[in-house]
Amino acid sequence: MQSLRKLLATATFALVSASMLTACPSDDGSDDDVGTDEEDTGMDDSMMDEETTMGGELSHAADIQPIWDANCAVEGCHVAGAIAPDLSDGYTAMVGVASTQAAGVDYVVAGDAANSYVVAKLAGTQSDLGGAGSQMPLNLEALSDADQALITDWINSGANP
Repeated sequence: MQSLRKLLATATFALVSASMLTACPSDDGSDDDVGTDEEDTGMDDSMMDEETTMGGELSHAADIQPIWDANCAVEGCHVAGAIAPDLSDGYTAMVGVASTQAAGVDYVVAGDAANSYVVAKLAGTQSDLGGAGSQMPLNLEALSDADQALITDWINSGANP
Protein backbone atom coordinates (compact mmCIF):
# COMPACT_ATOMS: atom_id res chain seq x y z
CA MET A 1 0.00 0.00 0.00
CA GLN A 2 2.83 2.39 0.87
CA SER A 3 4.56 1.73 -2.47
CA LEU A 4 1.26 2.46 -4.29
CA ARG A 5 1.00 5.85 -2.50
CA LYS A 6 4.61 6.58 -3.36
CA LEU A 7 3.97 5.65 -6.99
CA LEU A 8 0.83 7.89 -7.12
CA ALA A 9 2.69 10.80 -5.49
CA THR A 10 5.55 10.46 -7.97
CA ALA A 11 3.16 10.29 -10.93
CA THR A 12 1.21 13.32 -9.68
CA PHE A 13 4.43 15.27 -9.18
CA ALA A 14 5.57 14.37 -12.69
CA LEU A 15 2.25 15.46 -14.26
CA VAL A 16 2.17 18.76 -12.36
CA SER A 17 5.80 19.48 -13.22
CA ALA A 18 5.26 18.68 -16.88
CA SER A 19 2.21 20.93 -17.13
CA MET A 20 4.07 23.76 -15.40
CA LEU A 21 7.01 23.45 -17.76
CA THR A 22 4.83 23.51 -20.87
CA ALA A 23 3.19 26.73 -19.65
CA CYS A 24 6.53 28.51 -19.26
CA PRO A 25 8.15 30.37 -22.14
CA SER A 26 11.16 28.76 -23.67
CA ASP A 27 14.51 30.41 -23.35
CA ASP A 28 15.81 28.97 -26.58
CA GLY A 29 15.04 32.14 -28.56
CA SER A 30 11.95 30.68 -30.20
CA ASP A 31 8.96 32.96 -30.72
CA ASP A 32 6.37 31.80 -28.24
CA ASP A 33 3.76 34.20 -26.91
CA VAL A 34 3.37 32.63 -23.49
CA GLY A 35 4.70 34.77 -20.68
CA THR A 36 5.71 37.75 -22.79
CA ASP A 37 5.41 41.25 -21.38
CA GLU A 38 3.50 42.50 -24.42
CA GLU A 39 0.71 40.04 -24.99
CA ASP A 40 -0.74 39.94 -28.46
CA THR A 41 -4.44 40.29 -27.90
CA GLY A 42 -5.31 40.45 -31.57
CA MET A 43 -6.58 44.01 -31.13
CA ASP A 44 -5.01 47.23 -32.33
CA ASP A 45 -4.41 50.18 -29.96
CA SER A 46 -7.69 51.90 -30.77
CA MET A 47 -9.60 48.74 -29.90
CA MET A 48 -7.76 48.53 -26.61
CA ASP A 49 -8.64 52.15 -25.85
CA GLU A 50 -12.29 51.46 -26.49
CA GLU A 51 -12.29 48.45 -24.22
CA THR A 52 -10.57 50.22 -21.38
CA THR A 53 -12.77 53.32 -21.38
CA MET A 54 -16.14 53.23 -19.67
CA GLY A 55 -16.66 49.51 -20.09
CA GLY A 56 -16.09 49.54 -23.84
CA GLU A 57 -17.90 52.75 -24.84
CA LEU A 58 -16.00 55.78 -26.01
CA SER A 59 -16.87 58.97 -24.17
CA HIS A 60 -16.24 62.60 -24.95
CA ALA A 61 -14.96 63.36 -21.45
CA ALA A 62 -12.45 60.50 -21.26
CA ASP A 63 -11.42 60.01 -24.88
CA ILE A 64 -12.11 63.10 -26.98
CA GLN A 65 -11.82 66.16 -24.73
CA PRO A 66 -8.13 65.39 -24.06
CA ILE A 67 -7.52 65.62 -27.83
CA TRP A 68 -9.21 69.04 -27.98
CA ASP A 69 -7.31 70.18 -24.88
CA ALA A 70 -3.94 69.22 -26.34
CA ASN A 71 -4.47 70.45 -29.89
CA CYS A 72 -7.37 72.91 -30.18
CA ALA A 73 -8.47 74.50 -26.89
CA VAL A 74 -5.23 76.43 -26.57
CA GLU A 75 -4.56 80.15 -26.20
CA GLY A 76 -5.63 82.08 -29.28
CA CYS A 77 -7.55 79.20 -30.81
CA HIS A 78 -10.76 77.43 -29.78
CA VAL A 79 -11.24 78.88 -26.29
CA ALA A 80 -13.70 81.39 -24.81
CA GLY A 81 -13.32 84.81 -26.42
CA ALA A 82 -11.40 83.48 -29.40
CA ILE A 83 -12.40 81.38 -32.42
CA ALA A 84 -15.71 79.47 -32.37
CA PRO A 85 -16.40 76.82 -31.33
CA ASP A 86 -15.04 77.06 -27.78
CA LEU A 87 -13.58 73.57 -27.31
CA SER A 88 -12.82 73.93 -23.62
CA ASP A 89 -16.19 72.10 -23.41
CA GLY A 90 -16.19 70.46 -26.80
CA TYR A 91 -19.21 68.29 -26.19
CA THR A 92 -21.57 71.21 -25.52
CA ALA A 93 -20.00 73.30 -28.28
CA MET A 94 -20.28 70.70 -31.05
CA VAL A 95 -22.75 67.85 -30.61
CA GLY A 96 -25.92 68.83 -32.47
CA VAL A 97 -24.62 72.39 -32.97
CA ALA A 98 -24.69 74.00 -36.42
CA SER A 99 -21.35 74.82 -37.98
CA THR A 100 -20.62 78.48 -38.59
CA GLN A 101 -18.95 77.64 -41.93
CA ALA A 102 -21.25 75.12 -43.60
CA ALA A 103 -24.96 75.89 -43.75
CA GLY A 104 -27.14 73.08 -42.47
CA VAL A 105 -24.23 70.98 -41.24
CA ASP A 106 -23.62 70.28 -37.55
CA TYR A 107 -20.14 70.09 -36.11
CA VAL A 108 -21.02 66.64 -34.75
CA VAL A 109 -23.92 64.53 -35.97
CA ALA A 110 -24.18 61.72 -33.41
CA GLY A 111 -23.91 58.38 -35.21
CA ASP A 112 -22.81 59.95 -38.52
CA ALA A 113 -19.15 60.95 -38.74
CA ALA A 114 -19.32 61.23 -42.55
CA ASN A 115 -21.70 64.19 -42.19
CA SER A 116 -20.01 65.76 -39.15
CA TYR A 117 -18.22 68.99 -39.99
CA VAL A 118 -15.49 68.49 -37.40
CA VAL A 119 -14.36 65.28 -39.12
CA ALA A 120 -14.15 67.10 -42.45
CA LYS A 121 -12.22 70.01 -40.90
CA LEU A 122 -9.71 67.62 -39.35
CA ALA A 123 -9.28 65.77 -42.66
CA GLY A 124 -9.14 68.96 -44.75
CA THR A 125 -12.24 67.94 -46.74
CA GLN A 126 -14.60 70.61 -45.39
CA SER A 127 -15.46 71.83 -48.91
CA ASP A 128 -17.11 68.43 -49.55
CA LEU A 129 -19.74 69.47 -46.98
CA GLY A 130 -20.05 73.02 -48.29
CA GLY A 131 -17.60 74.42 -45.77
CA ALA A 132 -14.70 76.79 -46.01
CA GLY A 133 -11.48 77.68 -44.28
CA SER A 134 -8.43 75.60 -43.57
CA GLN A 135 -7.77 72.15 -42.24
CA MET A 136 -7.54 72.06 -38.45
CA PRO A 137 -5.46 72.44 -36.42
CA LEU A 138 -4.46 75.61 -38.24
CA ASN A 139 -0.76 75.95 -39.12
CA LEU A 140 0.11 72.77 -37.23
CA GLU A 141 0.54 69.12 -38.08
CA ALA A 142 -2.76 67.37 -38.72
CA LEU A 143 -4.04 65.25 -35.86
CA SER A 144 -2.62 61.74 -35.93
CA ASP A 145 -4.53 59.09 -37.83
CA ALA A 146 -5.19 57.42 -34.48
CA ASP A 147 -6.74 60.58 -32.99
CA GLN A 148 -8.84 61.18 -36.09
CA ALA A 149 -10.01 57.56 -36.05
CA LEU A 150 -10.88 57.84 -32.36
CA ILE A 151 -12.98 60.95 -33.00
CA THR A 152 -14.70 59.24 -35.95
CA ASP A 153 -15.36 56.11 -33.88
CA TRP A 154 -16.74 58.20 -31.02
CA ILE A 155 -19.14 60.01 -33.34
CA ASN A 156 -20.22 56.82 -35.13
CA SER A 157 -20.85 55.11 -31.80
CA GLY A 158 -23.32 57.83 -30.81
CA ALA A 159 -21.12 60.69 -29.54
CA ASN A 160 -21.53 59.80 -25.87
CA PRO A 161 -20.79 62.51 -23.32
